[in-house]
Amino acid sequence: MNNISPDHEQEPQSIKPNSQPSGNLSNLVQYGLTDAVRERFTAITTKDPELLPGRVARVDGISTFVHANSTDYRAVSTYARIAHENEEIEVEPAQPTVGDWVLIRPGEDLDPDEIELVLPRTSLLARKRVQRGKEEGDEQVLAANITTVFVVQAATYFNNNRLEREIALVWASGAVPVVVLSKTDLLDELDPETVIEQAQLAAPGVDVFAVSGITGDGTDPLRIYTESGTTVVLIGASGVGKSTLVNHLIGHEAMDTGEIRESDARGRHTTVTRQLLPLPNGGVLIDTPGIRSIALVSGSEDALAKTFSEVEQYMGKCRFNDCQHSGEPGCVIVEAIALGELSRARLDSYRQMGRELKHDESKHDPTVKTEHERLMRVIAKGRRQKSRVSNRKKS
Repeated sequence: MNNISPDHEQEPQSIKPNSQPSGNLSNLVQYGLTDAVRERFTAITTKDPELLPGRVARVDGISTFVHANSTDYRAVSTYARIAHENEEIEVEPAQPTVGDWVLIRPGEDLDPDEIELVLPRTSLLARKRVQRGKEEGDEQVLAANITTVFVVQAATYFNNNRLEREIALVWASGAVPVVVLSKTDLLDELDPETVIEQAQLAAPGVDVFAVSGITGDGTDPLRIYTESGTTVVLIGASGVGKSTLVNHLIGHEAMDTGEIRESDARGRHTTVTRQLLPLPNGGVLIDTPGIRSIALVSGSEDALAKTFSEVEQYMGKCRFNDCQHSGEPGCVIVEAIALGELSRARLDSYRQMGRELKHDESKHDPTVKTEHERLMRVIAKGRRQKSRVSNRKKS
């Protein structure tokens, strides 16, 4: 059995094993255990007492660090699967991520401990991978079973377009976004209220707070989101102050910190992996490495509509069904922009993100893919013919 001491200095914060029986699960309360999760664990372990409940704290390559009730485990997840309520239906494989509630089967002799079951997720934060401006096609899962996401931006380097994408990403996960404008202690002439107003325009209906992780100013209202049974995730670019805020909320230096470079407004990665940390207020926090680009996963149309609700309310109300909103008669969107009731910039962001989602879905539609390939062949043929004509003229 490969259980490890929770006092190991390289592992996420934990506490020493207690003498409570495994069925009590009291130690998991500090890691966000809820009544619903407890009941599901009890139902499963009653049928199979060898399985040990726990929560994923960190994933390191092929091994997964899990907080269980009496100790911590480093387990593998080769055959992990979702534990559905109805065990008669076919179960799909699952790759555990930080925040997952899991059941471990301890290994015998030299066999590794294995994560056998993953409880159904109440929320899942994921983004499409983008490398050097090009989508890689697969999804990167960031965290599971989260209640709130602190979307952190530095008040000194506020980015409207990025914030819109971050908010859409959170709505798509099933969690609730909260905007946190950090580093207010570095604001010189700009008033924090001005930055808050800018953020509210980019994130209508979302709570916005301006804080300083250094001085603690403005952080008290955040603690309402970190009460017992809650799980908060921090997302944002590198160097915006996530680690500093984490240290303040935890109450000690748990994370390394860095600064944004003045030359290009970017920061270095001070958090290198996602990990789950208990908070003094009873909740749980998951810090994440800086995310440079934000791309929505397929099926995020509802999240997009929620992010741009003031734009969405006009859609489908123009005189013509195929209205392009560029001056056609009877276009309610053009009229709303002219009256100052709708922002042109918000409309452009909404349409851009919508095009990205349609493009992503079309890549999985064989009919669309075939038509695209046909058009590419026609274009290529036309270019070859044009090149031949040009060569003949030169000769």
